[in-house]
Amino acid sequence: MKDVLTPVATPFTLSNTLDTPSRLGSNHYFTSSHHLSAQVCAQGPEEAASLQHRPGKSAIDAIPSELLSLILEAGYFNHDEDFTHDNEFRSLLSQISRRFREVAFSTPSVWSVIRLSRGNVEGEVHRLPAYLERSKDYPLDVHLSAFWDMDMTDDIMNQLLRHSKRWRRLCIVAFNPYIFSHLQHAQASNLEDLELAFYSHQRRASLPSPVFDSYTPRLSRLCLRNINLDDLDVSLRELKTLEIRGYCNWPSASRLTEMIGGSKSLEELILFVKPGQTLEQLSEESDNHHAQVLLPNVRLFEMFTSEWLSSDISSLIQTFSCPKLESFALREGSGASSSRLAKTIMSYTTSTHLAKNSRLFYPLGEPLFDGLPNHLFVHSANLSHARQAFCASTITSLEIRQVSLPPYDMMRTTFTSLVNLKYLFLLGIYPNEAFMQILDNIEPEYFQETTIAEMDSTIAIPSLETLMIDFHHPTYTVLPRDYSAEFIRVFSLPSLRSLILKGLESQQWKDISNSFSNSTDRYPKLASLKLIEMADVDFHPYDTSSAFPNLRRLSLDSVPSNLFIHQLLPRSPFSSTSDPSPSTNWPHLEEIAISNDPNTSKPLLHRVITTRERIGKPLKKLCLDDNFYKNLESINWIKEHVEVAELEKVFL
Repeated sequence: MKDVLTPVATPFTLSNTLDTPSRLGSNHYFTSSHHLSAQVCAQGPEEAASLQHRPGKSAIDAIPSELLSLILEAGYFNHDEDFTHDNEFRSLLSQISRRFREVAFSTPSVWSVIRLSRGNVEGEVHRLPAYLERSKDYPLDVHLSAFWDMDMTDDIMNQLLRHSKRWRRLCIVAFNPYIFSHLQHAQASNLEDLELAFYSHQRRASLPSPVFDSYTPRLSRLCLRNINLDDLDVSLRELKTLEIRGYCNWPSASRLTEMIGGSKSLEELILFVKPGQTLEQLSEESDNHHAQVLLPNVRLFEMFTSEWLSSDISSLIQTFSCPKLESFALREGSGASSSRLAKTIMSYTTSTHLAKNSRLFYPLGEPLFDGLPNHLFVHSANLSHARQAFCASTITSLEIRQVSLPPYDMMRTTFTSLVNLKYLFLLGIYPNEAFMQILDNIEPEYFQETTIAEMDSTIAIPSLETLMIDFHHPTYTVLPRDYSAEFIRVFSLPSLRSLILKGLESQQWKDISNSFSNSTDRYPKLASLKLIEMADVDFHPYDTSSAFPNLRRLSLDSVPSNLFIHQLLPRSPFSSTSDPSPSTNWPHLEEIAISNDPNTSKPLLHRVITTRERIGKPLKKLCLDDNFYKNLESINWIKEHVEVAELEKVFL
């Protein structure tokens, strides 16, 4: 796990009369009026003057001791991802020069980190008294990977316990319970961070005896691995972060409520446990499996799992009621720090934040639309389990990627329960496979057309405003009949305003256009259409204006745009004596966005602009990419007739 150590102001300044860099005023180290003679005020005026002219002195001797001390701190407390506090760094400080040695020995923070492991304990245990002395009264960060011989434990712990009141962070990883016996009556009143991990060769589920017993009023973070919560006699009410991993015996839900329920301090909860076993232990004293532990101020909830998304995990998530939750993540992996880079199985975010740039690459396991409020993301998991984990009425945005759809009845129940859903993103979906899952794994060649027809408009999502489908195309020797249009028709979407289709093949587009053309009354509010990646459309497409007659915005990304721009022209030659409205395609269209098509015909676009101006249906806005700026004459002409805006970088 990455260390996050923030040194407090070094006590070096407490024993010197120098102005420190943190003080304001005319004597600040970095003010122009602070000359070299003032900077070396640790020496007398004569010595300072001599230093400026003495050729044998190094320039480093002119640096104030406090500033040099801060430099040493910055070098030691490095916050790079995989950095560990190396004892060799401290050894080098005493070998560079006498000045470095003096400053290093007078900088307590550099000696405040104690790291002992099987690899260095034999050499470091003899230096431990010196480290503790040089650290003076500075808070200590103690890390013990206690896989050494047990006879060394007494010597190490006896030395450390004498300074237990200075412990700020204590981390112990051990395979023998003996080291924990030293902690039962430790005086650790300043402890802020406690991390205990126990690995037993005998595969014991937990430690055989109490582990930690101390008055810890400042304890804000607790991380336990294979250790019971009940084995610690400390107050958990002031914790900000609680992390529980591995095998342990959980208290009952009522006992857990006594320990942390209603805590106003707890903000982060991290779990990597066996969900089935944990649920059994939580419900040990009651048959009520839905008992909840209220955590009113938890904002971050993170779970790691090795069994993907199961019904037990959904139930365990529901065990904790977090009304102020801002972010939840269920991740695959071991739960170590590196697993934060592992695949996200499910995530839920409540707050709105900056939308992702559509021009950048994002890993497949990362949600694309989590900038939307109350957004649930599910990847390659059971959709019904995901929905059960959260209150369905709070979800306003749902992004599912390559998910396993439940049977029809459960799928209808799942979607109809999302009464406030406004955004639905179906990514990596193959409609034939989706129907196969809905119909209990019936192969497409055995689909009953009447059965599919009976599903038409049976899954109602009346609140949905935006639908995006990113189509997946498996490789087939013989292409089967495609059911993309039928899949869309399963949903009843009377409030749909925006439709986004990505990865369409030509036959899919023809079928979908035909379907929408025959049911325009189903989508009275549909005003925005975005098409992405339709490279194989090499013929004049189906009359898109008839399929989507009420469009106000058309966006084309990596699509043969000429085929669609052409449809913006009137269906018949314009006549000044006739009413142009009936012959005008997309009479309400105001905005067009075109990107990633270097073959867009500029003359055709000019013609559309002038023609629609003449018939009183002008385009009001064009969003164009860099390809249009390669022809300066054309883009300048376009700007004279239409507002030209920068192409949007977000997905929607």
